[in-house]
Amino acid sequence: MPTLTHELRYALRQLRKSPGFTIVAILTLALGIGANIAVFSVTNAVLLNPSGVPHASGLVALRARYLALADLSNIGISAPDFGDAADGRNIFESAAVLQSGGFNLSRENANPELLRGGKVSSAYFNVFEVKPYLGRGFTAEEDQPGAEHEVVLAWRTWKKHFGSDPNIVGSTVMLNQQSYRVVGVMGPDFNWPNQAELWVPIALPPAQYHDQKYRYNENLGGIARLRPGVTLEQANAYLDMKANQNIQSEGDKSYGRASRWGMFAMPLTEFIGGPLRKPLTMLLIAVGMVLLIACANIAGLQIARASARERELAVRVALGASRSRLVRLALLESILLTVGGLVLGSAVAMATAPLLLHALPQMLGSQIEPSFRGPVLLFVVLIAVICSLLCGVVPAWHRTKPGWFNALQEGSRSGTTSVASQRARSSLVVAQIALSLLLLAGSGLLLSSLEALQRVETGFDPRNVLSASFSLPKSIYDKDEKQAAFFSALEERLRAIPGINSAALVDSIPFSGDGGFASFVIKGQPVPPNDPGPHGGIRLVSADYFETMRVPILLGRTFNDQDRLGSQMVAVVDDVLARQYWPGQNPVGRYLGFDQAKAPWYQIVGIVKHARSSSLEADGNEGFYFLSIVQNPFPGGAVVVRSPQRPESLKTTVAQAVRSVDAGIPIYDVKSMEERVDESLIGRRFVVLLLTTFAGLALLLAALGLYGVISYSVRLRTRELGVRMALGAQRSRVMQMVLMQGARLAAIGIICGVLGAIAFGRIFATLLFNVGMLSAIPWAVAIAALVVVVLLATLLPARRAASIQPMQALRTE
Repeated sequence: MPTLTHELRYALRQLRKSPGFTIVAILTLALGIGANIAVFSVTNAVLLNPSGVPHASGLVALRARYLALADLSNIGISAPDFGDAADGRNIFESAAVLQSGGFNLSRENANPELLRGGKVSSAYFNVFEVKPYLGRGFTAEEDQPGAEHEVVLAWRTWKKHFGSDPNIVGSTVMLNQQSYRVVGVMGPDFNWPNQAELWVPIALPPAQYHDQKYRYNENLGGIARLRPGVTLEQANAYLDMKANQNIQSEGDKSYGRASRWGMFAMPLTEFIGGPLRKPLTMLLIAVGMVLLIACANIAGLQIARASARERELAVRVALGASRSRLVRLALLESILLTVGGLVLGSAVAMATAPLLLHALPQMLGSQIEPSFRGPVLLFVVLIAVICSLLCGVVPAWHRTKPGWFNALQEGSRSGTTSVASQRARSSLVVAQIALSLLLLAGSGLLLSSLEALQRVETGFDPRNVLSASFSLPKSIYDKDEKQAAFFSALEERLRAIPGINSAALVDSIPFSGDGGFASFVIKGQPVPPNDPGPHGGIRLVSADYFETMRVPILLGRTFNDQDRLGSQMVAVVDDVLARQYWPGQNPVGRYLGFDQAKAPWYQIVGIVKHARSSSLEADGNEGFYFLSIVQNPFPGGAVVVRSPQRPESLKTTVAQAVRSVDAGIPIYDVKSMEERVDESLIGRRFVVLLLTTFAGLALLLAALGLYGVISYSVRLRTRELGVRMALGAQRSRVMQMVLMQGARLAAIGIICGVLGAIAFGRIFATLLFNVGMLSAIPWAVAIAALVVVVLLATLLPARRAASIQPMQALRTE
């Protein structure tokens, strides 16, 4: 211990002797470490330990799929699907079902407000292993039809809307114009799904969980906890077995067999992470590369310091210092630098993480609460160990090389140790250049991909359109006639408002993340065996929807005011669906439905241009069919209005129009259509912004590393360069020699970077849209930027070399 304390003090003295090096090294490490901690904290809150879901280990999402239908390969489950899963008591310790929804909260002297929440089965909170902060969860008796008027409040709902009232349990609240009794308040660490603000019992009839007529009606979410010792593979084997039993019970002409239907379980963390998994993983790799560059830079500086101290180290060896002690001293210096970088980097991370969340889509960023506990602390420890080793191993190895006694000889200034030192630093610089090129090219490719997406046509005109959603309480609007009457009355109110050119209703707003797909049948066209039949996106819209969204009508007509309940059911298809299922034919006048043996049949009255519904990179090859929302009403929907005014100015007007039809109905998710389309690209912009930032940081660090190598090389070759100029070498020639040294290192680094891209390009290519991994322009720009930076980093040492005075250099000892 005394020896270690002495060595630690010695290492501190050495760092204090070089304040410039120490400050630069700590700042460099702080940037690299801070970026890694910030990105990992967000990744942990999204992918590993999702915010709002404690005890995520062992939780699985229960999902259904139709492998013959590409867009239905990962969807919700039906009640019988859940019944089959819940029967596997030797597989699942507990299981629950949920259905997301909105609840209109009514209070005295306040406008109604929508709260997002979930209808859940009684075991829901047990599955998550969470206990209420106040009160209790639901009982099995409350999870029954007619007995489901209880509610559990989320922590933030309790604080925001009820002032953290400690006596809230037992009181009543008005939800969807009905009285609900508060039975509990959850703690602040649980709010799933999707930042839920409350939960009520789902109260499905028990028989429905095993009623086969509901088999392919996937409108539920399933969640289960695996029993200790049960693997995900075993759970999926059980679900496969149950699916096969159901398909066999349906006979040879089973729809499940034709569509390749099945059930599966996936880790809840993977389900929640969804499309952010690849981008966040890519960012983790990127900041890891930045950290590698930073560590390589520090290692290079450490080697330079060791080379400058060759005589001192040689004397220590001559006096009996062991190589192990020299190694310990090198590692101790790197540990001290890492500790300094870690402290400063942690502060950088805590300041940066909120900025990362601000750059995420609002719907997602508001759901994430990064924690700097648990896995993040373990990550910090791991980062500290890695940095200490990366910054210290190469310098330590360098100190163990033989030949230190040569440093005591008069002519040893350019001896083997210095040459080895220069080679080691050059290798580190080549690695930095290669990694910097990968980051630069990657950010360029993603930027090109983003530009390609921005050029994609939506199929509608999003300018000057405001959209807003609403929810109709089923307790009030319990019949089709009531829902249809609300839709008709709301349309009339909106049309009558001065300044609104057109208005329409739709079941799900484009680019809102809602909407679904469904199979259908064509009248007089039987489905062949083992064929799942026609399939497409389905939307419910009102008469003026296509006019309001400016979707071109190609043939026939769209809906009108005569398309009412009781009249001939009608449908409109887009041109993609028409080409898919009526190739070379005119589908207008034909009929589609949902069962060859049952009515109703929908007469196709028109064809419209295809419009994208969920994102600019999806929906391109999937056709859509549209039904009248008045003929097919349901308790919910959205309004879209077009006006020459700014869309945001219509928010109050639209809200008043809805309340004039029913004072208890609020609107929510109010946004312009341009905003929705733009938000679909925020995730990509987030990745491009961060990757470009990290690429710039990496390029700066690589430039500093190259500058250090060339400067040190010029210092070592001072006598040689002086002799060359004394013998007649032109200063321009000396400058050219130094520039060529930097160019060689850059060329080797560029070659390594391109080879690395070829080796690992397939992983990155999945993030690109209509851009090849080796697309010429991004790579050319990246290489050009790298060459310019290399030139600037080499130019100053080259000018210094050209300014050497021969006689002074020859007199230098």
